[in-house]
Amino acid sequence: MTDDEIPSGVADDMRRRAEEVARSREERLPETPEAPSPEAAQRLLHELRVHQVELEMQNEELRRVQEQLEISRARYFDLYDLAPVGYLTLSEQGLILEANFTLTALLKATRGELVKQPLTRFILPEDQDIYYRHRKQLLETGASQAFEVRMSRKEAAPFWVRLEAIFASDDEGAPLYRVVVSDITEGKRMDAEKAELGDRLRQTQKAESLGRMAGAIAHHFNNQLQAVMGNLELALDDLPPDKGPVINLKAARRAAGNAAEISKVLLTYLGKTPGEREPLDLSEICRRGLIMLRVAMPKDLILEIDAPSPGPVISANANQLQQVLINLVTNAWEATEDGRGAIHLTISTVPAAAIPAAHRFPPGWQPEDRAYACLEVADSGCGIPAQDIENIFDPFFSTKFTGRGLGLPVVLGIVRAHRGAVVVESEPGRRSTFQVFLPLSDQKVSRLPDRAPQAPELVKGGAVLLVEDEEMLCELVAIMLKRLGFTVLQAKDGLEAVELFRQHQDEILCVLCDLIMPRLDGWATLTALRQLKPGIPVILVSGYDESEVMAGDHPERPQLFLRKPFEFQELRSAISQALKTKTEGEQAEG
Repeated sequence: MTDDEIPSGVADDMRRRAEEVARSREERLPETPEAPSPEAAQRLLHELRVHQVELEMQNEELRRVQEQLEISRARYFDLYDLAPVGYLTLSEQGLILEANFTLTALLKATRGELVKQPLTRFILPEDQDIYYRHRKQLLETGASQAFEVRMSRKEAAPFWVRLEAIFASDDEGAPLYRVVVSDITEGKRMDAEKAELGDRLRQTQKAESLGRMAGAIAHHFNNQLQAVMGNLELALDDLPPDKGPVINLKAARRAAGNAAEISKVLLTYLGKTPGEREPLDLSEICRRGLIMLRVAMPKDLILEIDAPSPGPVISANANQLQQVLINLVTNAWEATEDGRGAIHLTISTVPAAAIPAAHRFPPGWQPEDRAYACLEVADSGCGIPAQDIENIFDPFFSTKFTGRGLGLPVVLGIVRAHRGAVVVESEPGRRSTFQVFLPLSDQKVSRLPDRAPQAPELVKGGAVLLVEDEEMLCELVAIMLKRLGFTVLQAKDGLEAVELFRQHQDEILCVLCDLIMPRLDGWATLTALRQLKPGIPVILVSGYDESEVMAGDHPERPQLFLRKPFEFQELRSAISQALKTKTEGEQAEG
């Protein structure tokens, strides 16, 4: 090592000490030293050379130690400053004494901006109690502490960190804290996504379970209701009008009809009743629906509508859209205090990216890359508690009063069937907003009919083949058909029906066939009958919903579908329509 490599202060200190040692040695020498003998001079020269070699070796050792010290410094820089986690040292008062580069990068600050600052300056106010509680425990017990808080940084969103702190002391024995800071924001995000996926899975499983239950209700419950309603209608036909027990029987028939609606509502909630769709102007549909709603609403309730004309066009079922509007507006006015307040209805078009993700139903729904029509109903009512928002679309869940709880589930079911979504925003005590998003259609709007089409007249006479495995229902429907003027051939399953059809196919005008039967079900029976007589009209009957029954590929399709429980007039209309279809087909062939 040369003099130039030694710091000036160290070199001056070494020079001073060397001069002092030299003077002390000179003072011990005699004033008139004798000239050393040649042997002594030779020994002295040898010792000087030895000392020179020793000095060179010591200098070499010093250089080696200095190199190791530089390597250690570099390692310290790598391990401390460039560690994958933040390191900091806090004073007993909670001031930052040291911080590594990783922490400065996390907080987007320089060391100068961190040192001598309280750590709480960088912790969100709502999380500071967590920090103070653990700091107190660390000071009182000396046990290491680990906890999670949110920290803030310049021009960026707050982020989650895990702090691990231990008690220590400086060179003078003063207490201080060593803290490790780990960024756990990504882990928190993944936990939130995992929880959301778990919630979606639970919602999906709940819907699947409810779907199975609704299917069983549709099949078994509706079969029993068919017998009740059919027998009530037959009894009413045999009694003089408005005399004796007629009033009671009519009330019983209405109650049975209401019970049948329960299964329909459940299927609607599951999105299994899409109905026929056509291009519709959403603004026009809402204006028509509001005419009836304004009559029923409280007089002190203000209803405002902001809808463009023409409005956004969607492919939808008009009756079901009316149900959505009626249920949302009814829900809104019931949320107001004593029917006083305001409801604002807005129709607009929004891009998929503008659809909020929070409180969006059904869970897991994702918008397609297209524009959507938005039907928004906002009220100034009592709002919805945060803990209830996830449950408001569950059937029979209600925060109002016993007996309600089907309106919003029906809304969600219809929207689900139309490949849309519902978003809910609410401030408890102030307001609620429901937004329905439906995909736009590029088709032209169909003109809404002013009146319902008239059912065709029934041509009486001839035979109807009735295929039903439940004996009570078979007898009941047979009586209905006979009152319509038909001869009835009854079969308890598909195989028996095919054999009867072979014997009487020239007499049979129409076939009324159940779907679920032993040996040969409705679809197989339909195919077998069409092989015998391709043009025979067949009405398929089931307690399941039409969309479920008609799903899938089948070699033959029925003329009509009739859902149980059906009333006498519905049966009459179905037979009329099937026979009309047959007549039109024969005329076209002729």
